[in-house]
Amino acid sequence: MNKKMLLAVIPLLLSSIGCSSEGGRSGADGQVQGDNPAVQQKTDEPIELIFHSNNRGTVEQFDSKYGNDLRKKFPNYIIKYIPDAKGTTFPELMAVKQRIDIVYNVLESALQPLIEYNLQYDMSDLAKKHGINLSSFEPSVMDTIRTASNGKLFMLPTENQVQVLFYNKGSFDKFGVPYPKDGMTWDEINEIAKRLTRKEGGKQYLGFAAASPSVAFRTNQFSEPYLDPKTGKSTFERESWKKQIQILFLNPASNPGYTERVKELKRLPNRLDFTDTQDLAMYTSHYGLPLAVPKELEKIDWDLVSLPTFKELPGVGSQSLPVSIGITSMAKNKDEAMEVIKYLTSKEYQLEISKKGVMSSLKDETVQKAFAQESAYKGKNWQAVYYNKMAPIALKSHYESKIESLYSEAVMDIVNGKTDLNTALREAAEKADKAVAEEKQIRGK
Repeated sequence: MNKKMLLAVIPLLLSSIGCSSEGGRSGADGQVQGDNPAVQQKTDEPIELIFHSNNRGTVEQFDSKYGNDLRKKFPNYIIKYIPDAKGTTFPELMAVKQRIDIVYNVLESALQPLIEYNLQYDMSDLAKKHGINLSSFEPSVMDTIRTASNGKLFMLPTENQVQVLFYNKGSFDKFGVPYPKDGMTWDEINEIAKRLTRKEGGKQYLGFAAASPSVAFRTNQFSEPYLDPKTGKSTFERESWKKQIQILFLNPASNPGYTERVKELKRLPNRLDFTDTQDLAMYTSHYGLPLAVPKELEKIDWDLVSLPTFKELPGVGSQSLPVSIGITSMAKNKDEAMEVIKYLTSKEYQLEISKKGVMSSLKDETVQKAFAQESAYKGKNWQAVYYNKMAPIALKSHYESKIESLYSEAVMDIVNGKTDLNTALREAAEKADKAVAEEKQIRGK
């Protein structure tokens, strides 16, 4: 697989960073623990590890989530974070030859700049040397990482991210509709949504809205790629895309009140309609919504259930957008950097972040059952996050963002009545193929 193909694989709210110097005896998670002879202090000088993420996060956010804990855990390490800001973007850092030891973000975003600058590093030997049990991770995620790494190991996952269904209890109580449950199908949710989409007291209430088309498509349950891996052509006219668009966007839009609201908003319903105006009863979103916008969620009495499933795919939820971390080829202290990743992926650390409400990258049942037990929302139905199997992760291309915007525009045109489903998908597919061809020509590939 060449550089072009490396950039052409992988799917896409952000990660955890940790580090450790544990090694020696084998722990319950299969990783080596205790003093690790593999890591030797090279000098009396403290070890500096420089982190970077192209997630637009600030130094304060890094310190609050990861940096402070790392410095406490490893007082002999200097933990430094360079934010993704004006003057310190990845290209700008490379232009001034700034060393970066460790990168992290959702897999696609973390890996792409490394490949573009030829800074990817195969961590296979280091993982073995430091006793990291690769079989402890979710297999579908590791398969994706291996594919993206051309069979090597450029990244390791620190967090999985899946979609769930949030609902506002107040909306259900107001109209006397029973709450949704784990394991429901999209057809069942559609029937519930019909009962909740109504106008009362001059206010238009909406039963259901999906996450934005881009998120829904990126994590789609049918594991459809945007481009066919063999032909490089758009897949958007496939029946599975039609089914998903029909369920997620067109069924809600069959109610005139929904379409009128869309025209008024000049957009599809989103999280603001769920938390702020409280017009929206049910909303699909990334599981970490309460951690991302806690103040907004305080405005409503909410809970969550598993993502509804298609009858053709019983028990299959969304794809994961795995947050991943990797060592760069320019890293000065690769053994110490590997110790960071070893700790980050250990059962010890994963159990702690799981208790706080971060979805673990491990398939360990103990870690999963502890999910959100110590979070501010520990009384919620958090096992909904693990109720479904994760859909296999579709192959992604470096033309993704351009294609995704074309597909999303097509949905808006259909909902607004500008065109029909088949025409919109055909035209979007044609535009996508043309955009890819033009970009290939520009890149000379």
